[in-house]
Amino acid sequence: MTLVLTAALGAAAPASAAPTGGNPYAGARGYLDPDWSARAAAQAATAGELAPAMSVAARQPTAVWLDSVAAITAGRGLRGHLDAALAQQQAAGQPVVATFVLYDLPARSCRRAPNGDFTAAEAARYKAEFVDPIAAILAEPRYRTLRIAVVVEPDALWQVIPVYSFWRCEEARLGGVYLDTIPYVLAKLHPIPNVSAYLDVAQSNLLGWASNFQPAVELFAAVAARTPGGVASVDGFAVNAADYDPVEEPFLDIGMSAGGHSVRQSRFVDWNDHLEEHTYIDAVYAALRAKGFPPGIGALVDTARNGWGGPRRPVAPSTSPHLDTFVDESKVDGRRYRYTWCNQVGAGLGERPRTAPRAHVHTYAWITPPGESDGHYSGLPEYGREPQCDPNQTMPPIGAHSRMTNAMPGAPPRGEWFPAAFTELVRNAHPPLS
Repeated sequence: MTLVLTAALGAAAPASAAPTGGNPYAGARGYLDPDWSARAAAQAATAGELAPAMSVAARQPTAVWLDSVAAITAGRGLRGHLDAALAQQQAAGQPVVATFVLYDLPARSCRRAPNGDFTAAEAARYKAEFVDPIAAILAEPRYRTLRIAVVVEPDALWQVIPVYSFWRCEEARLGGVYLDTIPYVLAKLHPIPNVSAYLDVAQSNLLGWASNFQPAVELFAAVAARTPGGVASVDGFAVNAADYDPVEEPFLDIGMSAGGHSVRQSRFVDWNDHLEEHTYIDAVYAALRAKGFPPGIGALVDTARNGWGGPRRPVAPSTSPHLDTFVDESKVDGRRYRYTWCNQVGAGLGERPRTAPRAHVHTYAWITPPGESDGHYSGLPEYGREPQCDPNQTMPPIGAHSRMTNAMPGAPPRGEWFPAAFTELVRNAHPPLS
């Protein structure tokens, strides 16, 4: 009976498929994941002074991660989320856009702790068991009135750029598995008229250097060229997915200097051409347009953990003449090093989901559901050992610098609810929640 009812609701909902090449978020409400929202609201009920802010957070739309074959059907499953989105669309009387993240690539996260369903040699299984069932569900006529945005395999393409060579990534690169499977995903999604595909392009702290940026752009273009639709198969690009880079640094600019030295020479910037995401987004847009991508492409920016508010947030530029001190006291990014990424201490909720907030940006979105763990360090390989999630470990040094992970203690495995992290994000939200 429930399925019949939701199908009927979908049929009665307003026509909402975004025009090809358009911004699917324009004029639409974001899908509120009932499961994530319930967890956030439950914590808010016992949060004392943070309860009002947590309640505001619990009402924000978030993306749904399809990170295993089991996730397609387990729990609410993909159909359950789509049915819930149809019901929300009917209740609101306006279009709803549901955002999903596909994250189960063969040799997934090859530089970190790969724990997906498929090895580098199992591209055929990935296509048949993961991609094909998802595409078939998304293409069902009952969901045609929904707008659906899909982030295609975050934390993937940048890892096979030779400058980041690592043996598992080298295996994936030499085997061509990413250049085989990611175009396959785009080719399966492109014919579905109400689905918009966002190709993940990492973030500035990984690809901001010219030596990394240009090979990455060539790789993005090569992926599109391997699809029947070419560049038209890519509707946008996802930036900062599951990471912590701020959209902008209000008191710091790449052209500044201190003590006669450019901020690019600082320990934090490390000769990168970008120290914030908005200049990186502009650069990616310009580079993709030069490769023939359509003018309507735009960024989907994850702002779920890049607010960096709270009492440690600077309110003015530093006056120190010492380069590293000047940068450290001026930047809002609370990490000592931009490369740390697991359950970061001091992180806060960033901008709430908002459509077309600046040029070349389709939306700010909470792609990473706040409060879900990035991972943990069990010390046991079979449980996904990840030293960068161990608060007592250092990351591999650059030169003479050892880099503490800045990870929160007591984290559960990736994707599980982490109450302390949700508290940290709400307490340090910027803009503050009210």
